[in-house]
Amino acid sequence: MQGDYGAVKATACEQPGRNATRRSILGGVAGLTAALLAACGAGGGTAGESTTKAGPVVELRSHARAGAEKDGYQKNIDAFNQQYAGRYHATYEPVDGDLYQGEETMMAAGTLGDVYYAHQSNLKFQEYAVKGVALALDSFIAKDKAFKYTDWPIRAQEAMKIIDNKVFGLPIRGQVAWMFLYWNRDLLKKLSIPEPTPDWTLDDMITNAKKIQQAQGGPGTDFYPIGLNMGGNYENIVALVRRFNGEFFDPPNGAGKKCTLDAAPALAAFKWWYDNIKAGLFAPRAYSWKEFGEGKLAMMFGRLAGERATAKTNVGSNFDWTFDIVPKGPTGRRGGFLSIDTNQINAASKNRDGAWELLKWLTNKESGVNLALQPEGSLTPGFRKDVYCDERLLNDARFPKRGMKANCDNIDQPESYTYPANFRLTQPGAIQEILNKYLNDVADLKQEPTPSYIKQMVQEIQTILDMPRL
Repeated sequence: MQGDYGAVKATACEQPGRNATRRSILGGVAGLTAALLAACGAGGGTAGESTTKAGPVVELRSHARAGAEKDGYQKNIDAFNQQYAGRYHATYEPVDGDLYQGEETMMAAGTLGDVYYAHQSNLKFQEYAVKGVALALDSFIAKDKAFKYTDWPIRAQEAMKIIDNKVFGLPIRGQVAWMFLYWNRDLLKKLSIPEPTPDWTLDDMITNAKKIQQAQGGPGTDFYPIGLNMGGNYENIVALVRRFNGEFFDPPNGAGKKCTLDAAPALAAFKWWYDNIKAGLFAPRAYSWKEFGEGKLAMMFGRLAGERATAKTNVGSNFDWTFDIVPKGPTGRRGGFLSIDTNQINAASKNRDGAWELLKWLTNKESGVNLALQPEGSLTPGFRKDVYCDERLLNDARFPKRGMKANCDNIDQPESYTYPANFRLTQPGAIQEILNKYLNDVADLKQEPTPSYIKQMVQEIQTILDMPRL
């Protein structure tokens, strides 16, 4: 979907009537619409209009997660301020606690900053676009001759245009998620268990997990061979069923309109998951990085490469560890979920030209590298090949080179982005609640994922899918 990224004039200020009648971001909050219109009357510029004439430095504000982005994001803000000294000055305002609760509170109050964080995985990117909060960027892209939209992979370019074929944000991070296997090298060596390789299959992993289990005293202890830690999480379920060559939706890529979790490949995936929990090979879902660091897990399956700092913090000097790509499923497919995090420009910004410069900066190569090199939080890089395979990442001395090479290769994994066509995923009463209701009980061995049980879940999901788009 290369498309024409020509000027698109339908911004909040150019068509105030359209945006004034839209559903507000919080279901009827009049303040947001008023804030959008007030910003238009206050001189919010469009692409090509200067908002930085001689005079005071233009102040900009930006939001991201306090825990995940704080170090790298602040470094990028500082570099922007140095580059644009005397013209723009940006302030990073991290959001503690739930990012979206914090951002949406500011949206309702009309106090949201110029640039803010929005995930595609939970569909906040889409939600903010259709509700008029996010500014369409096509006119900026068309006029900015120094900007190259093609710096991102084609899949990322397409993902930014899923709303009305317009660009409503730029990728700040991204990955094919839930694609990595971490393991305790010292423990495997002690037990004479071969280390995983990219040629391993899921059967190989389970066979060796059984050997580990027996060597550690069998089931019934507080030790488990594999940590899975997923429950009914939407992204994890997509990745799980894809390992068995199944899909969550039909069509399988992009906007899904039919739930296919009751098809044979997905049923096989659910049975595999349940059977190995029941056998004591997969740990309870409460087990995570803390237990891995304590030596209570031999492996962590289906994790993110960006969690490597979390692994390092929890393991400390307890043992030697590494990570690599997950084993292959029965058909050779490894699974995964294309997950892209974005930054968007607030349509109510009074300083759109400055916000565009800040957005470009926060999503450029150096900023993407800085996020991956920060000391803690998420180390997921900017979703660009020149970032993922930058020598500074490949040679990051904190982490095993094997794992960093696998991280570089991750950007070329073929799995796609998939989402409900009507965007009803995370809201109260939407698809995620149905997944939690049914699949958390499977994870906790309270229910067996029989065909009839899964069919009932699918029927409830389909009822939601058949509702109108948000």
